[in-house]
Amino acid sequence: MQARELSRWPVPGGLLERLGRPPHEIEARSREVARELAGERWQGDEAELAASLLYASGDPDLARDLRFGYDPVRSARSALAEGAALLVDVTMTGAGIRLPAGRRMAVAISLPGTEEMASGSGITRAAAGIKKGWDDFGAGGVVAVGNAPTALLAVLDLARQCSPPACVVATCPGFSIASEAKEALASSGLPYVGVAGTRGGSGLATAAVNFLLGTL
Repeated sequence: MQARELSRWPVPGGLLERLGRPPHEIEARSREVARELAGERWQGDEAELAASLLYASGDPDLARDLRFGYDPVRSARSALAEGAALLVDVTMTGAGIRLPAGRRMAVAISLPGTEEMASGSGITRAAAGIKKGWDDFGAGGVVAVGNAPTALLAVLDLARQCSPPACVVATCPGFSIASEAKEALASSGLPYVGVAGTRGGSGLATAAVNFLLGTL
């Protein structure tokens, strides 16, 4: 039988009918659980930020690895309210960001000249793209690294040598470089949102950025 031939949908007695719920019920319950978990460790805006990340991951244990430093919510939202831009490392990080009309955002690996710089310098495209986009998007803006630890290393070098960003979101995962890069961020003095250790992912960076943009 083909799907178009089904006379009733959801299938009577099927999993969707028995376990499924309306979208608003699913989201409300999930966010309630996430807020309860976040409220055990954080307060105020940081509790709401943590809840957004826990909701996005569906992983209660992530709470142990969340790191917030130097008032990242206030710093990011102050800069965004002044019109600051966004710079993200890869397409996956930027794809889910709910960008308000008029807000500028660049995806590092997609910027012109990135491929050539990466090849010529022996670095990753993400790291090259961060440098390419720094002056127009990264400096004074919100930078999100959800995938490439080398992009985070580039952010830290540029923050020291040039104008720093207002806030860094760093959820890049990996068994090589990621932990060290995020530890360096934690000791940099920059306002940041991070996931310590080897875990993370672009979806978490996207969730953090959407939260920071949420009340603007």
